[in-house]
Parts: sequence; C-alpha cells; structure tokens
Amino acid sequence: MVVGIDPKVDYAFKRVFGDERNTDILVSLINAILRLPEPIVSVELLNPFNPKDYEEDKLSVLDIKARDDSGRLINIEMQMLLPYHFRSRILYYWAGLYRQQLHEGDDYGELRPTISICLVNEVLFPQTDDYLLSFTLLDRQQDLCFSEDLQIHVLEMPKFQRRLEELTSPLDEWLYFLQNAATMDPDRLPRQLANPTYHRTMKELSMLTQDELDRERYESRLKAIRDYRSSIKGALQQGMKEGIEQGIEQGIEQGIEKGDLIGRIHLCEEQLRRPMTSGDDLRGLPVDELRRLAADLTAELFGPK
Repeated sequence: MVVGIDPKVDYAFKRVFGDERNTDILVSLINAILRLPEPIVSVELLNPFNPKDYEEDKLSVLDIKARDDSGRLINIEMQMLLPYHFRSRILYYWAGLYRQQLHEGDDYGELRPTISICLVNEVLFPQTDDYLLSFTLLDRQQDLCFSEDLQIHVLEMPKFQRRLEELTSPLDEWLYFLQNAATMDPDRLPRQLANPTYHRTMKELSMLTQDELDRERYESRLKAIRDYRSSIKGALQQGMKEGIEQGIEQGIEQGIEKGDLIGRIHLCEEQLRRPMTSGDDLRGLPVDELRRLAADLTAELFGPK
C-alpha cells in the first residue's frame, strides 16, 4: 500500500530527517548534495525535531540545523513554496547561523564554514536547466574565492525529470525518492532504490500515517500550502489587471508581494481562531495596509519581535 505522505512537505521532512534516531539518513542526503572529497561521517543535530516546537510556533520555518564531524555548520530546509524575497531570507538565515558561533571573548579564527542547503519545489533560477546550483564568494573576473566559509546550495526539484532507469548518482536517487515517495509502496521499492537507507526512510514516513497527531499536523501544513498558493494566484490575477494601468512588471511584482502577505494574514487568522478575512477584500487593500495588518497579526500571535 502506498505511503501517502509527501516528504517535500516541511513538517514530514523535518519529522523524518530531523529526528535524532535518523542522523544517518540525514548524512546520506547531505553527502549526496555536497559531494565532498571526504564524505561527512556523522552530524549532531542542533535543533532536533520536537513536537512542542510545532505546537508553540506553527508558522515557523521547519529547518534542520546540524554540525558535522569536522565542525562545519549545516542548515537544510525543504520549501514547497518560494516566499517573497526568498533569496534575501536565505542569506539572512545563513548570516545568523554563522554569527551565532562566536561568544564573548571568542576569536574570529574559531568560525567554521557554514552551509545552507535549500530544496525548493519551485524554480528560482529559470535561466538555467541545472537543478543543483552551488554558490560561494568569488571574484567575477579572476574566479578567485574570497572565503570557503559561505556556501549556499539550491536544489530546484521541478527541474529534475529523470526516470528510474536514468538515475546515475546518489543525488539522482534522493531527488527521485523525494519526488515520488508519496506514491511508493514501502514493501515494493524499485530495485534502483533497493537500499537500506531508502527502506528506513519509507518506514519513517509510514509512521506519520499511524500517529493521529502527526497526521493532523501534516495535513494542517499541507492545507496551509494550498491556501497560500490560492492567495498568490488570486493576487497575481489582480496584479495583472492593475498592471494594465501601472505597468505589467510593477503590477506582477506587487501581486506577488500581496499574495505573500495575504497568505501570512490567513495563516495568522487561522491560528488565532478568527474568521478568515475574504481574499477578495484583502486583495482590494493597498500593499502598505496589508503589510501593517500582517505585522499586527504576527505580533499578536507570537508577541512583538
């Protein structure tokens, strides 16, 4: 019987890969992505999965922070959606993790390389067909590296279109698995994935279907993703209409931001158990008013930042 759980939903992803019992599974995925000359042997989870974290902050980014056996810091997250200004957010998260290494009296020489890995279920860089892009600090003219401490790896999963018979690397196998696990039978994995690591990962995904609370949280996250997409679509349609008057590019950009803000507003209202404001009503508000409303609801839900 198929497992029916999509590991690309961030709750399921962290529930499986962020569990301290499954660090070997996480190491397998990270090694497949980084392809280091000397593979990582083990990792220490710095924010292991904890159900209480989800209960207290249902809108948080469910990323995984780890330290490998050489001291490097790794942040890995799965994103079904690309929020507005996603690239800036990646840099902000990277900078926070890098900076947090030092405490009062520490020397800069103690800073270790910090690696961000973002698996995204949308296309962030349409100008290339490559599905794995790796960024570092380089001089454009000399191709000279300023520092190895900054690494950002982006995997755009929609670009990966290989069939089972075309899988040629551990990264291919993992991407195929993540894309298709929801429709696989744990007892009948294809021979290309006949590996104890994938069997264990499928077993962990299956456990989400057996725990009522886990399943409820997964479904809640899935619903939030669908609601967000609906808000984005509606706002984009209005942005296109407004673009006729104020310029197509500006209208589309404003529509994307409106969709992101409306999605945040709806999520906050849901968690505050308030009636959902009509999407049509919100789309009729100026962007500045939506920003203010989203900020007010977020502060009410989590307290002022």
